[in-house]
Amino acid sequence: MEKKNILSVRNLKVSYKVYGGRSKVVNGICIDVPSGGRVGLVGESGCGKTTSLKAILGILPSAGVVEDGEIRFDGKDVREMSGAEIDLFHRRGAGMIFQDPSAALNPVFTIEKQLVTGLRYSFEDKVSRKEVYDKVVQALYEVSLPDAERIMKSYPFQLSGGMRQRVCIAASLAADKKLLLADEPGTALDVTIQDQILRLMNSLVEKKGLSMVMVSHSIGVIREVTEYVYIMYAGMIVEHGRTKAVFHDPKHPYTKALMECVPKLTGDGISSGIEGRIPDYLNPPDGCRFSPRCKYATDECRNTVPEMTEVEEGHQTACFMLRR
Repeated sequence: MEKKNILSVRNLKVSYKVYGGRSKVVNGICIDVPSGGRVGLVGESGCGKTTSLKAILGILPSAGVVEDGEIRFDGKDVREMSGAEIDLFHRRGAGMIFQDPSAALNPVFTIEKQLVTGLRYSFEDKVSRKEVYDKVVQALYEVSLPDAERIMKSYPFQLSGGMRQRVCIAASLAADKKLLLADEPGTALDVTIQDQILRLMNSLVEKKGLSMVMVSHSIGVIREVTEYVYIMYAGMIVEHGRTKAVFHDPKHPYTKALMECVPKLTGDGISSGIEGRIPDYLNPPDGCRFSPRCKYATDECRNTVPEMTEVEEGHQTACFMLRR
C-alpha cells in the first residue's frame, strides 16, 4: 500500500532581491515526502537546498520571495493558510534543525528558559510549566544527554558543539512535530560526533514514526539515513528515486559526477572534482543549468529545459541523454 505524502512541493520557485535584479535560486522543484518517510536532498553548496527548506517552513529572510509553487502539508496548501493555520503549522507541524546549533540557540538565556518557553508556545499554554519541564528533560535523555537537569540550567556556551546540537534535536522532538527538516545537522561537528548525531536522529525518527527531510552534500550520510533521495543542482531537481536505486545506478551526468567525487576505500586515485562552477543565478542558462559543466551537452541541452523522464519505476531523471 502506497504511503500518503505528508509534504508535497510542486513547481516551487524562490528568488532573492539583490543588487542588479533577482537571483533565481530555486527554479521549479518538486518534492514528495511520504508519511513516516526519510528523504534526502543532495547537492553542492549553493544549490538552493537550505533556501528550499526555509521556503517550505516560511522563514525566508526579507529579501527572499516565493514567486510560484504549491507547498502542501497534510493536504493543505501552506501558502494559502490563514494566520492561525500557519501558527499551528509552525507549532505542531514542521520543525527545523539548523546546521549551526550556536546560531539556533540564544547565548543569553539558559537551555531551560529557551526550551520550556518554546514548548509552551507549541502547546498553547494548555499544559503547566512543570509538565513542559518534565517533557523537555525526557527529550534530553532521549537524545543521550546525561544529567539533563544540569544541562537545563546551563547556557549554550557552556555546552560542547555536539551537546548543543542534541539540545536542538530534543527541542524538535519534545514538541511532537510531524515533520523534521534537518539542514546538515552534523556539518559543524567532528566526524565521530557527527556519526553519533546522525545515528541518533535516524533511530528517533524510526521510533516515533516521524517524517524527515535531510539536507546534505555528503552522499555517504544520505545513503545511510534516507529511503528516497532528490539530487539538486543550481535550484533544480535533476534526478530522484529510492536512495539505493539512484546511487547504485545514477543516470544524470551530475549525479554520476557526484558519485565519482566520493573517496574510495581502496585509495585508488584522488578525484579531480567537477570542473566549472554553479551558474550565476542572476542570469542562469536558458536550458539545463548543468549544461555549461556537462561533457555530454548539446545545443538542445543549452536551449531547452529537460523534463523528468522515468527510467524505471520510481526513478526519474531530467536529461536529454536518455533519449539519444
